Amino acid sequence: MDDMPSGLINHGIHNEESQLRVHVCPLVRRIYVFPTQCGIDALDKGIPKNGYQTGIDYPTAYGKCVPPFAIKKCVALQVNPSVWEYWKFKETESTSEKGEKAAKLIKAMILEGMFPLPIAVGARDELPMSIDIKGTDILVFIKGGIIRLQVKCDYRGGEKELGGTGNLYLQTAECNPLQKH
Repeated sequence: MDDMPSGLINHGIHNEESQLRVHVCPLVRRIYVFPTQCGIDALDKGIPKNGYQTGIDYPTAYGKCVPPFAIKKCVALQVNPSVWEYWKFKETESTSEKGEKAAKLIKAMILEGMFPLPIAVGARDELPMSIDIKGTDILVFIKGGIIRLQVKCDYRGGEKELGGTGNLYLQTAECNPLQKH
């Protein structure tokens, strides 16, 4: 994988089992949603970037920075400002804390019918559903199958015009020396 730093394992968007990728971007107050395969297909459009964990002086992640709308079928969701005020994401929180908040936010949106799931249009009462969160994976069990979502808190991600980096970070490799989950 191009210039991936040594010591990282091949793990990221290209080998997760999700159908949908969700990037919660608190700085720009947007949630970007796209089919996982579209994100994989967009990796060649990205700029390589290492990621780091606080207190570790070597790269603990590697991926590509890709503009949101360079990813086919990517949509940006704008939610009421009170949602962001309620969840109070802080850049200083650990990756685990931000990821847990992001997953809980998306679960709440699904339960309230505010999240675009690729299911047949019909009355909400006609779609019995249950949701299970496993880390940052959300499994939505609906009549006819399971939809797997991978949720990421991409704190500074999102459109430059809104104050973000102009990209979403699509990780392809990692190590976890601090054993944070």
